Amino acid sequence: MATRHQKLVKRLRPYWQMEAMNAVVLPVAALLVAGGRPHWTSLICLLPMMLLLVIGAAYWRAKLASIQGDGIALPRALGWISRLQGASLVLCVIALGLVAAVWAVPGLAPRAVDRWITTGAGVLAALEYVNYYHRQLQHFDNAADFKRLLSGRGFRTAQMAADLKQSRAKRAQS
Repeated sequence: MATRHQKLVKRLRPYWQMEAMNAVVLPVAALLVAGGRPHWTSLICLLPMMLLLVIGAAYWRAKLASIQGDGIALPRALGWISRLQGASLVLCVIALGLVAAVWAVPGLAPRAVDRWITTGAGVLAALEYVNYYHRQLQHFDNAADFKRLLSGRGFRTAQMAADLKQSRAKRAQS
């Protein structure tokens, strides 16, 4: 019978792999959907989306390494992830501004596919930002999280946000 630790490792292992894969697959899919001619608004919105997926992959890989006994992986990753938070937010705001612009400004993104790729990438970037730096939005992969959401207790603090807070507190004490 698997221990609780083994179950946790098994549950978390695919997280970083999924995020890393999405950082590559989603932009490639967008380029294919755009017929190999992505609009500049789509490209700009794909950048923060990719950045946040890479941040997520790095975080979950470091978290997994930490659980498996690597004491330096998580603090090292949290250091640069913390430094990227402000830039990630700025890029998400720019992306959401472009999303609004492609729908509000006639001709800005001439093809419907460009508006939809811009929208999808921009919204996904913003959701990933919230999902990592603030509140856990993903609840479909863990029964306990899903039950908590259905119970009406709302969204819990994102694991990365909790780890960042703890890391900042430790640095402040040093």
